[in-house]
Amino acid sequence: MAASAFASFSAQAQAPAPSITVPNPAPSAAPTPVSRPLLIGSGEVTGFYYPAAGALCRVLNKEAGGAPACAVLPSSGSAANLKALRVGAVDMALVQAQAAQAAQAGIGPFKEAGAFSELRAVMSLHGESVLVLARQGAGIENISDLKGKRVNLGRPGSFQRAMAEAVLEAVGLSEGDLAPAVELELSEQSPELCEGNVDAAFYAGVHPMPEAEMAVNECDAQPVAIKAKTLDAYVKAHNWITRSSIRKGAYDGLKDDVASLQVRALLVATTRTDADMVQRWLKAFHGNFSALTHLHPVLRGLGKGETAKDGISIPLHDGADKFYGETGLK
Repeated sequence: MAASAFASFSAQAQAPAPSITVPNPAPSAAPTPVSRPLLIGSGEVTGFYYPAAGALCRVLNKEAGGAPACAVLPSSGSAANLKALRVGAVDMALVQAQAAQAAQAGIGPFKEAGAFSELRAVMSLHGESVLVLARQGAGIENISDLKGKRVNLGRPGSFQRAMAEAVLEAVGLSEGDLAPAVELELSEQSPELCEGNVDAAFYAGVHPMPEAEMAVNECDAQPVAIKAKTLDAYVKAHNWITRSSIRKGAYDGLKDDVASLQVRALLVATTRTDADMVQRWLKAFHGNFSALTHLHPVLRGLGKGETAKDGISIPLHDGADKFYGETGLK
């Protein structure tokens, strides 16, 4: 996959932040040495990784009694974060699960840099899901009905395209089954869908997406559930992707959850990071979990159990493995 497939999310409005209560932490529980604040690589300031990292830092700073224990560094996304983490410019980073797997193996856009064998997962966060929308009258009721239809997959190298290709493979289809596969920009596909120039289109990201809202509101485009007998085998063989749902109410008229697939954002570190320190970080996050998940809309709905396993495509850090084992989440 091209490096641009690991880009950060698009913008979303930020919700008011609730207060965080921490039960009298001992001084020894500070989550990072005093030499400098813990640095978390995030994403574009207008995206989702930046405020998600900010929420994590807010918890750690509260845990440390308000001292500058943690700071967020903006970046251009997963590839930049992994590069910074490799050279020690940041201590932790938010990256897409597929990017983490590719970087550790040294494949795809990370082939030249070589295998990042020290990379480890700390926790799983929010996911980016795929919504397939079909125009009225296209004769598309099930995902298998995409065969022979004009379907927009997105530009080559984009995250949208990568997820569209993954969905097709997961349900036993290929680009050759489409007639034809279309390569419009995300911003272009809703008008073309509503005008009848394409029959269906893929929307990949954090929902609701304004582009998808346009198609739903302007021409009553209909969601298509991603269901197939081949899904279980595909998800088992590709642990960077997991099942998900577009929640009812996310779009006007959506009365039921719609089955989907997603890629998780992972908080990652390296084997150079002390295991006890990682445990302290996770104790802080989980001890303030309700507040953490309300610090930004993208984190709402995240469950404690999901953080330990969903979409984690690389080995857990020793400190995380111990924490999740002791808390029964693994």
